[in-house]
Amino acid sequence: MKKSFVYFIITFFLITITGCIKSNTENHLELSYPKDLKQFHKNVLDYYINLKEADKVIEDLLTNLQENGSWSTIDYTNRIRGGWPVKDHLQYVQTLAINYKNKTSTYYLDESLSKKIHKSLNFWLDNDFLSTNWHDQHIGVPELLLPILFLMENELTKEQLNKAEVLLHRARIKMSGQNKVWLSTNVMLRSLLLRKPDSVAIASRAIQGELQVAKGVGVKSDWSYHEHGAQLQFGNYGLSYLEDMIKCYTFVGNTPFKFEENKIKFLRNLILNGQQWIIWKDRYDVSASGRQLFKNEQLKKAARLKTCIQKMKVLDKAYEIAYDQALDSKILSGNKHFWKSDFHVHRTKEFYFSVKMSSKRVVGTESVNKENVQGYYMGDGVSLISTTGKEYENIFPFWDWKKLPGTTIIQDKKPLPIIKFSGFKTNSVFVGGVSNGTNGIAAMDYDRDNLKAKKSWFMFDDTIVCLGSGITSEKKEVVTTSINQAFLKGQVLIGKDDKIEINKGKQKDIEPDWILHDNIGYLFPEGGKINLSTQILEGSWNKVAKRYRPVILTEHIFKLWLSHGNQPKKESYSYILVPNASEEKMMNLHKRNPFKIVNNKEQQSVVSADEKNAGIIFYKKGISTIKGGVSVDAPCVILLEEKSDYLDFAISDPSQKLTKINVSIKGKYSIENSNYKKGKTHFVIHLPEGEQAGKTVQLQLKKN
Repeated sequence: MKKSFVYFIITFFLITITGCIKSNTENHLELSYPKDLKQFHKNVLDYYINLKEADKVIEDLLTNLQENGSWSTIDYTNRIRGGWPVKDHLQYVQTLAINYKNKTSTYYLDESLSKKIHKSLNFWLDNDFLSTNWHDQHIGVPELLLPILFLMENELTKEQLNKAEVLLHRARIKMSGQNKVWLSTNVMLRSLLLRKPDSVAIASRAIQGELQVAKGVGVKSDWSYHEHGAQLQFGNYGLSYLEDMIKCYTFVGNTPFKFEENKIKFLRNLILNGQQWIIWKDRYDVSASGRQLFKNEQLKKAARLKTCIQKMKVLDKAYEIAYDQALDSKILSGNKHFWKSDFHVHRTKEFYFSVKMSSKRVVGTESVNKENVQGYYMGDGVSLISTTGKEYENIFPFWDWKKLPGTTIIQDKKPLPIIKFSGFKTNSVFVGGVSNGTNGIAAMDYDRDNLKAKKSWFMFDDTIVCLGSGITSEKKEVVTTSINQAFLKGQVLIGKDDKIEINKGKQKDIEPDWILHDNIGYLFPEGGKINLSTQILEGSWNKVAKRYRPVILTEHIFKLWLSHGNQPKKESYSYILVPNASEEKMMNLHKRNPFKIVNNKEQQSVVSADEKNAGIIFYKKGISTIKGGVSVDAPCVILLEEKSDYLDFAISDPSQKLTKINVSIKGKYSIENSNYKKGKTHFVIHLPEGEQAGKTVQLQLKKN
């Protein structure tokens, strides 16, 4: 009897244990992947598991998770096109799944957390939430869902996988640029999940196919980035492109689907010759951010770019020093013109300056998904100068959008038109710049909405000379040129006839010699009707992007602009930006007149007092008195820099139409295919064509 009882107990124990093991095996299945997909699968899991969040983040998510698997913080009825908040649900599930599978997490393989992950995943799969934006269904949802499926795969039921597969199959390889990269990445990961090596290979090739200079949207020959037509999209689509390319490079590393060896060089160039130029003191240039003028976006974009650079240090170890330098914005100094994007950057260790223009070739900006709804003039010569990095940080609710820094605009009372992604080009043809790597010139023969002006920016070392001429409007309203519009920081000093006064409030039509505010000086060599305001202004983020609630905010704003009067005819302006200025520096600059300036409809030129640096914009063929006489037979921009035994000569064609320019310069110089006649050296410049049209041609004219 006793033996029978003991036998019964042992048998029952063994059956129970066997059942538990079987149950455990059913819930945590061993995953089987074909040999050629195993490493790829491991790479994907490792990538996402390493994105672990702090326990506090998980605690907060679980606090707001409701019994039915939804989050109390999400409005699931919201169908807004831009920044669709319902999608946060999948991001939350993904975060929970990552910590669940990370061995260093407090929640590693926590049974209670597993149940909540399944419940919240099922809530999405059962409801299949849809926005009104195609992007969410085809790109955003699969992109967030796929990591969850990989992380939880050994616990998923067949029913869950079947429902998820329906959502995943909305992604197809199509389109171009970053949209194609997004879609192809979704297809590649879906194919991995479904164990389809051939489809993985096709998707990998499609992604790599976008790692080349594009004729349409994508990376351009000057290392800028375009999307939605010929439109600068460094910080919107371009930054996502860089992130995703690095991610995909990591996914397929050491697998049969790995990227070709030359692709890492392409990514390196994109960072070192492109992206790193537009980050300054941990802020991303406003003008390079596309339509995404959101709260704290400059800081977020800069942080994202720095993360990319850190990852490239690991993937591209031979260039680790170059990436380290790219992480420190004060190391990069120089001048760069992005000829495919009508965008120019000038920077030193002490300041950052950029000019964003547009033309018949280049789209200035866009307003999509009710974002950037005030940005009608964002491509009209917006010129931003920064020493601290904070001058324009979150300033958008308070900007007067008809007085954007650097722009010449008709001041009518009509609401600004809301532009679409393909609807913003000016009538301007002669738009571009020249650069020798240290200094440069940006030029824009502006023509838009019955307003014309010749606008230019001469960037010489630590000063920027800003010129405008031929300002003409057929409309009756006042036309202004905005010099700057930034947060008010400290006092505003006004210098006139060796006297200095402190500005208070608002002043109209004053004629100062110079103005100093927040470490930046403004010198007025030819005077002009200067207007200054330092008032408290009201603003709202809702005015910028409709995703925000119409909450009224207030800030002290510094505004400085020139007035050209009503219906101006051939008006002009000149002012000089002096970063890291002081009272003493501004007074000395005014007294010694640092530049000789010519400023008319036919020609704009600037020569430094020591005559070592000079720049000329020929709006038509002609001759300049600079260097004793420089003549050309077609419109162009020329930059000259005097060296000990040669003259550095840089030239470009902003119209991007010419194939050659005939140049004559006084004096005898040695240059290939030149001839010396009647005291002048004559030579022909053969200009770049195709994707290189508009690029600077740089020569050394050796002195004889």
